[in-house]
Amino acid sequence: MKKLLFLSVMSITGTLLFAQKPVEGKRTAEVNLYFQTGTSPVSYGLPSNGFAPAELRFRYFADQHTALRLRFGMAAGLSKYGVSNGTYTAEVTQKTGLGFAISPGIEKHFEGTKRLSPYAGAQLGIMFGGGSSVNVTNCGFENPSIGTIIPNDKYYKKNGSTLGVNFGLLIGADYYITDGIYLGAELGLNLINYNNTAEGKVSKTTGGIPSELRVLSSSNFDFFGISTGGIRLGFVF
Repeated sequence: MKKLLFLSVMSITGTLLFAQKPVEGKRTAEVNLYFQTGTSPVSYGLPSNGFAPAELRFRYFADQHTALRLRFGMAAGLSKYGVSNGTYTAEVTQKTGLGFAISPGIEKHFEGTKRLSPYAGAQLGIMFGGGSSVNVTNCGFENPSIGTIIPNDKYYKKNGSTLGVNFGLLIGADYYITDGIYLGAELGLNLINYNNTAEGKVSKTTGGIPSELRVLSSSNFDFFGISTGGIRLGFVF
């Protein structure tokens, strides 16, 4: 028994000592680890790129120091719920049209150590967001986003679809805890330009009197920092 335990410890130790970074032709895929308090101190999920709630992320190592990367995210949603102030209940329906984001890029990996692989890179992406809407009926109390309306009044807002491009510069590092498995973190700066490709509208019925407001198309530039938001857990295959 002691011999078996000794051999198991030596096997695990040997695996950790000789963990190697990816070589030419290897691929990686990732999930995110999130650390928090409560009943689930550690959870995992697909990484987010800031434009889609979750995305798939892959890399292909052209050689030991160069990796081609691809991030792809897709989202759509429908939710219905009620909100009450004790007297009146608002019935809310929210819809989010199909949207996606795809960002190819490249990473330059530096020497680091046998296990640590720091890198710098860049990515260029395109994003499309389907139109979204919010429909509120039977609302009889004040809501900061829509004002005060009486029972049986209605509120409806529709946002036009959006199209955007982004360019990002990033730095990060991977630490290989064993062959084929690594932990990592990444942050950077991102420049995004997005445009509303279709008009939206806001319509109300207040006291039985309807009104409507058109939301015109617009163009926006944003410059902000980005991070993976958690620890990246990656697999080499």
